[in-house]
Amino acid sequence: MDSGHRLLILGQTPPPWHGQAVATKMLFDHEWPGIDVETLRMAYSEEMGSVGRFELGKLKHLVSLIRETRRILKTDPRTVLLYPPASANWVPFIRDVIYLLMVRRLAMGTVFIFHAGGLAKFVRDSPLRRILGRLAYGKADLALEVSIEAVSPHEVFQSRHWEWCPCAIEIPEVERVSRPGERACEVLFVASLQEGKGVLELIKTAALLRERGRGEEFIFRVVGPWFSEEFKKQATKFVSDQSLEGMVEFVGELTGDAKWDAYRQADLFFFPSHYESEASPIVLMEALGVGLPIVSTRWRGIPALVGECEAVRLCEVRSPVEYADALEELWGQRNQLGELEEKARIYYADRYLPEHFLGRIERALARIW
Repeated sequence: MDSGHRLLILGQTPPPWHGQAVATKMLFDHEWPGIDVETLRMAYSEEMGSVGRFELGKLKHLVSLIRETRRILKTDPRTVLLYPPASANWVPFIRDVIYLLMVRRLAMGTVFIFHAGGLAKFVRDSPLRRILGRLAYGKADLALEVSIEAVSPHEVFQSRHWEWCPCAIEIPEVERVSRPGERACEVLFVASLQEGKGVLELIKTAALLRERGRGEEFIFRVVGPWFSEEFKKQATKFVSDQSLEGMVEFVGELTGDAKWDAYRQADLFFFPSHYESEASPIVLMEALGVGLPIVSTRWRGIPALVGECEAVRLCEVRSPVEYADALEELWGQRNQLGELEEKARIYYADRYLPEHFLGRIERALARIW
């Protein structure tokens, strides 16, 4: 029997490969029990360098999405719209305003999944954005928030219901490499290579460790695509100027088995992010899932995501001294890294398996229906 529950899901799926795209792919691929689901892929950016920037092709794609969304919603007015609001930048924000004003009134209800951190504060801090934000995002039936923020979307946009809904990731069986005790610590970083993710802070931390006489004890492997050619030149020049070529290695983007092999080889995971839209970084879940102790930051959604795990050390943003101290502390306890590995894996398994993420959404949808 037709339950009458219908859902239209929009979102960006890979490429490019980032946390929101991976989480959206889970939503697209999931078998939703008792719900008739349609999906529309938002293909505004096929590579990280174009994210958040205006391009004529994106305007054409917006018109196409509006047209197709209206067709689907008019075909069956019982359809609920599940949409991921933009990051805290003018271009994607205005795109959202245009899109949602053109389609929301045709849907039976609206569910927002807030992947990008900082949007509510971005809207609240400007009178013009407050007006536009209320028009676009106001009074949704359900707000799914993947991170806990000081300025929360459900409060600013007055959602009728809300749910904390951190993302998830499927981790394959990864057996860590056992290597001789007298060796350098391999510190892994995985993310889009841009300033906000902490790439320059990583380089500063490496320089500080060398100043402390620990340069032979740490190797930083930096995995990910460059956000821009300009930033690539800046970061590689910084490494060269500091003569850190032997400590900091830019590996490039890795996917599939090659990425998991990088996790397998590592000893510690380092993520000094101060990225403006940071919410629930998938890479931290990956690190926990393979048993890597983590050094990261008290920033945006990170503390709520991993702050209670005993294998995690959180520091203030842009604090190379704290980062170096935490890395030295963890490596100094390397005889106990096996215990931390077990705690990291358990923390991941209890919270961030895909069934946890999808189950939270299913239960929240059931409540509003």
